[in-house]
Amino acid sequence: MSASQSREHGRVGPEHARMTAELRIFDTGAPTHQLSQKVVQAGPGYRLFIAVPKGPAPDAGWPVVYMLDGNAVFDFLTVEDLAMAKGLVVVGVGYDTPRQFARELRTQDFTAPDGPGDGLRPDHVHEGRVAGGAAIFHDRLTGPLRAAAEDGLNIDPARRTLWGHSFGGLFTLYALLARPLAFARHAAISPSIWWDEPLMRRVAAKAARADLPLLMALGDREKRSGSDGPPPDGPAPATMQFIADLALHPGHRAQVHVLPGHVHIQTLAGSFPLIFPFALNEI
Repeated sequence: MSASQSREHGRVGPEHARMTAELRIFDTGAPTHQLSQKVVQAGPGYRLFIAVPKGPAPDAGWPVVYMLDGNAVFDFLTVEDLAMAKGLVVVGVGYDTPRQFARELRTQDFTAPDGPGDGLRPDHVHEGRVAGGAAIFHDRLTGPLRAAAEDGLNIDPARRTLWGHSFGGLFTLYALLARPLAFARHAAISPSIWWDEPLMRRVAAKAARADLPLLMALGDREKRSGSDGPPPDGPAPATMQFIADLALHPGHRAQVHVLPGHVHIQTLAGSFPLIFPFALNEI
């Protein structure tokens, strides 16, 4: 089953985490954007997927959205999606792997530290994985990865947006709350708050006033990975409670969208019609 078929039929469960990224958009091309890829030898090795609008950049430079899990993002991305991103540079930050997702690496990169030092520790949810590397990855993202992505491009530094889905959404919230100066806008899609609710509450409690736009989206049929039973009928309570708690902190109020009928993997591409106008400051 192709990535486009997976998106259409909502393939779920552990299967999608092992799927190969076909990246067909690089074969078809896009009328609105010039597409390219590059590998950056930082940490475990990352692959950048870059879509640059055709034509001259505006005087102030292009706005840019950085999208985590770039292998999956550009596997699901269509020509029609990019048509919504006219005038916007889209950068997928992925791993140097043929798969849509690098599960072990993203767990380490996207989960927040809990204590002094580099924060690395055993993952309390997934046996054998390492967690807590969000501060390390944030330095890579805003250092060598950003430099490689923006090399040769006229980018407006005041119009950078960060997008993340699932664990990537968790990282996006960490970036907003712990390091708010790196991006002007943040979009957290189906963030995995359940992974460590107390930790995220502690991160939020320490957050300084930011007054930065935050978009959050989640489906009403999402289950936690590996949980039994039918899909729930409503958005994840842990995420909705986090949104409510966050609103109590000065300057942290989210724009929230519940995507009807969406299970977890479907919210990734289901957020595209939201994130591109959001990054362009149209919503």
